[in-house]
Amino acid sequence: MKWKLVATVSGMVGAKIAESLLKAGYGAVTKGKRAGSPFDPGDARFRWSDALRWSVAGGIGLGVAKVVSAKVAAVGWKAATGTLPPGGAEHTTVA
Repeated sequence: MKWKLVATVSGMVGAKIAESLLKAGYGAVTKGKRAGSPFDPGDARFRWSDALRWSVAGGIGLGVAKVVSAKVAAVGWKAATGTLPPGGAEHTTVA
């Protein structure tokens, strides 16, 4: 139960950070130009190029955020308890 709470909170924080990074990254790629309306095809400012850029950036950003937040939660759990999180398995190296 505690692990689920730790993982959920870590995921929420990771998502918020990812959102900020995505906005900053999009601004850098488009040289500060604000996206019209990438999610409303009925809006006169809608452009397919903006929608596709947001889709790609969102997919990559959220995927990375999910992996990073899970790893941070697992490292924090191990530091706090001295054990792996529930469901975690030790990795063994094969020679």
